[in-house]
Amino acid sequence: APVGVLGVSSFTKILAPGLRLGWVEARPELLKSLTGKGYIVSGGGVAPFVSEVVTEALQGGGQDRHLDLLCDEYSRRCSVLCKALDGCEAGFQFERPTGGYFVWVGLPTGITATDLLPVAKKHEVALLPGGRCCPDGTLHDSHIRLCFAYLSESEIKEGVSR
Repeated sequence: APVGVLGVSSFTKILAPGLRLGWVEARPELLKSLTGKGYIVSGGGVAPFVSEVVTEALQGGGQDRHLDLLCDEYSRRCSVLCKALDGCEAGFQFERPTGGYFVWVGLPTGITATDLLPVAKKHEVALLPGGRCCPDGTLHDSHIRLCFAYLSESEIKEGVSR
């Protein structure tokens, strides 16, 4: 890493959503200055129990099996969402993603994400307007972002049908 730059990463997306443990990447001299801080020295480290669980998973190869299972599961859920969207008469435009947790969906002409959001809420369907995915919030009002990672396959089908 360049001088004065810290890289901060997390196991949250790799091993488990609620896992609040990560790591810092930096030049050795910067890392050394961080490890001497009081909350590290007097606290026995950050999240020692969770750290031990993650260490065991990494050393035993458990993370590879876990990631394989997650990839398979998310791929199935993504397929279910894409198939359900394909079956809609509304005319959604999208490409099946090759990774991640979301499908970026183009709305039919004349429908905006701003207009769709209150209707979706009324029918208890969660979506993110495309404008929330850009810096100024105004672009992509003709798109929505749908997440397939959280819901079961049957919930995904139900959500699209609403």
